[in-house]
Amino acid sequence: MKINPTKNLFLAIALTAFAGCAMPQSTVVVKEPVGPDLAPPRKLVAPAGQGQLVVYSALEVANPVSSDLPTHAAYSIYGANGKLFKRVDNRSGSFYQSPATVVLPQGEYTVKAPVANYGLVTVPVVVKENETTTVDFNGGHFRQKKPTGAGQWVRLPSGEVIGMRAP
Repeated sequence: MKINPTKNLFLAIALTAFAGCAMPQSTVVVKEPVGPDLAPPRKLVAPAGQGQLVVYSALEVANPVSSDLPTHAAYSIYGANGKLFKRVDNRSGSFYQSPATVVLPQGEYTVKAPVANYGLVTVPVVVKENETTTVDFNGGHFRQKKPTGAGQWVRLPSGEVIGMRAP
């Protein structure tokens, strides 16, 4: 029996690719709620009784053929009753590289977003009137160099800061 090394290489690559797809996605649940930033807010466009939510989710290249610029992955927002409130296509700006700013009625929500090295992360958030709540799963918005006020931060299990603790 003659063995074709090229055919075996393609078979091995295909099996590896499909095996990666079949693996279950891990889920991390953060229990501490993220609240509005203490930093000066972004320009607010929210009507009365509403605030803003910005989520820096995992970066991905949605279409490698037409663009090599990474965008933020889509995520879901759930209401206090646990039902899906909104699915967010998390892209804005000139090249869709900035996360979307979502205007929401003030209240408590749960965000479920894909995060690099964690899979799906679930975190409670608080949206307040005329304020911006930011959840940063990429470590770019909140500087990671020993943030001051140790008790005011919400962190991933690795210690990375993802937002301000809700008051």
